[in-house]
Parts: sequence; C-alpha cells; structure tokens
Amino acid sequence: MASRKLSDLTPAVESKAHKLLALCKNRNVDILVYCTYRTVTEQAILYRKGRGILNIERKADQLSALYKRPDLADILINVGPQYDKRIVTWAAPGQSMHNYRLALDSVPIVQGKLQWDENAVEWEVYGNACGEINLEWAGTWSIKRREYPHAQDLEISWRDIIEDYDYAREN
Repeated sequence: MASRKLSDLTPAVESKAHKLLALCKNRNVDILVYCTYRTVTEQAILYRKGRGILNIERKADQLSALYKRPDLADILINVGPQYDKRIVTWAAPGQSMHNYRLALDSVPIVQGKLQWDENAVEWEVYGNACGEINLEWAGTWSIKRREYPHAQDLEISWRDIIEDYDYAREN
C-alpha cells in the first residue's frame, strides 16, 4: 500500500511538502496528503487499470527496449489483470515520481470533507503554493493528463534516473 508519510519523501521534497502545507494553512486551506512513496509494483497495478493486454505489452516492450528496464517490464506483465473501466494513471512502473519519493498527492479539506471539485478555489490556492516552493503542480498539465492532487519535484525527471535506479532496495 502506498505511503502517506512525508518522511518517506526525499529530504528535499519532504521539506517542500511541509512548506506547502504551511502555506496552504496560512491561506485558510487545510490539505490532506494521501500518497507520497509508491513502489513500482503498486505503480504497475495502477497502470494496468483500464488498459487492454496489447497496450500493456507495448508499454512493457518500451520499458525493456527504450529504458533498458526488463525488470520493470516483467513487473508490469506479472501483476496480472487489473479490471477497471477507466485509466487511473499515465505513468507505468518507473515513470512515476512517486517511485522515487519525489512526488505527493494531496486534496483540500473543506468543512471536514475532501474537496474533489476541480473548480473549487482551494485547488487554486494549492497550485499557487506548489509554484511558490518550486514544486510542479499537475493541475496545469494538459487536460488529458491533468491531476489536481499531484505535485512533484521540478529539479529532476524520472527520465533522468529510470535506467540506473535500484528498485530492489525499495520493495
């Protein structure tokens, strides 16, 4: 199960997460962090949701050939079917900043309830606070890939580290 602990983030991103929460609180917006670190196996399970086997096999081939990670391809294939009608993530194992402890997913809390309405002003407060502390807010991504809860480190990309990262130490 994915972690919610800020301490499971890298020290630099953990520090930014604390600043993010403080900035939002100072602007009268409470935030619940519900995902920080996620294993590549957990990522594979999420990636398979809403996708057919041909798409899964294509992504596995890409992980193996383009990113030189046959181990991640094997994980993606071996987690088995994950039945769901909708796609829940665009990131395959090794392609999510959560896999590197460099991202967090959060949601505003309004009157004791989670605020998922993307038109709510609290999301704007959250997104602006992310920008102020040098986190990339996925609420500004293209409509197809937009994720209001997601914020990640701006200083590195998964593409820079996927080939050399030791996932075995994380699982």
